[in-house]
Amino acid sequence: MEAFDDLLMLLPAKMVQAVERHRGFRPEEMRFRIGRAPSLVYGGREHFLPIEKVSEDDLLLILQKATGASLYSAAQAIRQGYYCTGGLRVGVCGQTAPDGTGTGFARYSSLCVRLARECRGVCGAIAAKLNGASFPNTLILSPPGGGKTTALRDVIRCLSDSGRRIGVIDERGELSANVYDLGRCSDVISGLDKLTGALLLLRSMTPEIIAADEITSPEDIQAMEEVYGCGTGLIATAHAKDIEDLTGRKGYRRLIDGGVFRNAVLIQMKDGKRHYEIRSLA
Repeated sequence: MEAFDDLLMLLPAKMVQAVERHRGFRPEEMRFRIGRAPSLVYGGREHFLPIEKVSEDDLLLILQKATGASLYSAAQAIRQGYYCTGGLRVGVCGQTAPDGTGTGFARYSSLCVRLARECRGVCGAIAAKLNGASFPNTLILSPPGGGKTTALRDVIRCLSDSGRRIGVIDERGELSANVYDLGRCSDVISGLDKLTGALLLLRSMTPEIIAADEITSPEDIQAMEEVYGCGTGLIATAHAKDIEDLTGRKGYRRLIDGGVFRNAVLIQMKDGKRHYEIRSLA
């Protein structure tokens, strides 16, 4: 089942027909904000649908469907800001718990449902350039929503199908989503933080390369340093609009100065299409 079909299954009945009309535009996201019409994102713009405004009940219904009517049991994942189900990533925004710690939501005000997509071969040429005798540890860069996870998914598949053993840390179940092909030589561990997952893969599966999505927190930085010290190749994604943006931030600067990552794949939009370019971080 395509991610678009997964999206339709989450929607209140009153929205399905209007959204279905946009299937051919291959939407990347659908956004829901209380008191506003829902919108679909494609072609670099939000397109608002001519249907009634979103209510809080609509948001709760979507979340209930996304979590299999187990919103309470999914609370731990939602505390991190999003929940993955099938080929969808449901981002959450609203009023946090009264204690102000940001560890939970008292009310929801908006959702962003991102549709994952398998774009086979989009990074085939990039993977071929990286696939030398000695794999150059690489970060894939773009701003949020720029296609990093899609690119990483394809690079993993290409390297894996070439015979490289890839250990994939799928922390939130977004990379594989239990439906995407990550290649014949990939082994996936999900539901663990990056450091714990990496150490488990190193002990149990002897990967040549470890792949992870979204290196953002100090704990993620530490995990990459630990793996680098074990002599295993690394490929991961990071939020950055360009090399200068990346190197200007303390955590990433530490990884680059420490030699953990040598290359970056920069994703840029040109004429409405994504372009991929390898840059040196040395």
